[in-house]
Amino acid sequence: MQAQPKTILFVHFGDKPLRGSERCLIDLIRHLDRSRFTPVVWCNQQSLANEFRNMQVVVEVSEFPVLFGWFASRFDVYGYMRVVLKGLKLVDQRNVQLVHANGGAPNQWMSIVTRIRGIPLLSHLHARYPMRDRFTLGLFNPSLTVGVSHPVVQQLRVYGAPDNRLKVVSNGIDSELQDVAEQVDLRRQLKIGCAEFVMMTTASLIRRKGIDLLIEATACLQKQGIPVHLIVIGEGPEKMALVNLVNSLSINQQVHFLGESTNVAGLLRSDVDVFVSGAREEVFGLVLAEANLARLPVIAPRVGGIPEVIEHGVSGLLFEPESVDEIVKSVSELFQDPSRRQRMGERGRYRVLKLFGIHLYALRFMVTYQQLIDDPETRVRLFASWHFSMLRKMLWRIVKVILPMHFKSLSNRVLPGYRPQRERS
Repeated sequence: MQAQPKTILFVHFGDKPLRGSERCLIDLIRHLDRSRFTPVVWCNQQSLANEFRNMQVVVEVSEFPVLFGWFASRFDVYGYMRVVLKGLKLVDQRNVQLVHANGGAPNQWMSIVTRIRGIPLLSHLHARYPMRDRFTLGLFNPSLTVGVSHPVVQQLRVYGAPDNRLKVVSNGIDSELQDVAEQVDLRRQLKIGCAEFVMMTTASLIRRKGIDLLIEATACLQKQGIPVHLIVIGEGPEKMALVNLVNSLSINQQVHFLGESTNVAGLLRSDVDVFVSGAREEVFGLVLAEANLARLPVIAPRVGGIPEVIEHGVSGLLFEPESVDEIVKSVSELFQDPSRRQRMGERGRYRVLKLFGIHLYALRFMVTYQQLIDDPETRVRLFASWHFSMLRKMLWRIVKVILPMHFKSLSNRVLPGYRPQRERS
C-alpha cells in the first residue's frame, strides 16, 4: 500500500518583484514529486501566489510583520502573534510534517510554530545576514540550514553551528524552460553593428550589484578603441545616479538601460558576446549560471559564492572585487579571442547542466525532506537548539574573561594596591 504524501509548508517573505529566491522556489515546487510530497505555500506576494495557483498548489497570502525588521511597524507585537497563530492553524489544518522557510525572515515566526508543534524546520538561505539579523530572525534555531553556497553556511559555522545542522545545495536551473525562451534580436533593436562587442548584465540597480564599475570599465574600453556596448537589464533606486554617471563619462551611445524584463532567458540567448557582473557581494549568482547555460562566457568578481558557479579560465574569467582595471583587462582578453569565448560558453553550458540541473536540485531537497521527517532528533524542541548552546558559551566567556578584568579594574580604583590572591607574589 502506497504511503500518503507528506505535506510541506513553504513560507516565503519577499518584495513585489520576483527575484532569484522566488524563482528558485517556483522551480523547486514545480519539480517536486507530488506522489511523495504535497506542497502548501504561505507568502506575502500576490504575484508569487498566482504562479503557484497556476501550478494547482494550495496558497495562503498574508501580511508578514517582521519584529525589529527593515521596514515600518518594527514593533508590531500583536501582528507578530497573529501570524504565529495563523502558522499554527495552517500546520494543524494541512497536517504539515515539515516547514521550509525560504529566506531568513520566515524563521522568525516559524521557529516558534515548529517548536510548539514539534516538527522539523528547514531554513533555506539565499543571502548572508549581519549578526543583528541572525539573532532577530532566529537563524540559529532551525533543524537544518541549507545555504545556496558555502559562504552562506560559513557565517553560521563560525558562531558555533554544528556541521550536522548545515548543508549546501547549489541553486538549480530549469534548462528546458530556459532553452525554449523566445530569442530577442537586441542588436537590431538597439542598432548595434555586427562588428561591435556587446556586454550584458542583469541585476537590481543597487550599489551592491556594482553596475557603476561596469560603466566605468565601458568608458575605459571605449578610450582604448574597443567598440564596446553595455546592456543593463533591471531597475532600482540607483538608476538616476547610474544614468548621470553615463552622461558624465560621455558614453550615452554605449550604455543601454532596458529596464525590467520577464524574458531574461531570451535576452541572454540574443547575439551577445559576454555576460559581465560587477557585484560587490553575491552568494551564488543565479543569472551567471543562466548566462553560461546560454553559452555565454562570464566575467565576474571573485566574491562570495561566485567561484562556486564560475570556474576561472573554464567557463569565464574572475577578477578581484571592485577592480575596474581587471574588468577592462578581462574584457579585452575575450574581445581579442573569439574562439576562446566560444569554448568558455560551451564549457559553461556543460558545467551548468552537470552541476546545477533542476532535477538534481529537486532530488537533493526531497532526500533532505525525507531525512528530516524520518529522524525524530530533527524535531525542533521548545527549549533546545544550538542557539541556546552558543548563548551559554558566550555568557560563560563573559563570566570567565570579561568580569574578572572588570573586577580587577574596579578593585584598583576602590582599593589601591589590592591584587587578587593568585596575583600576589
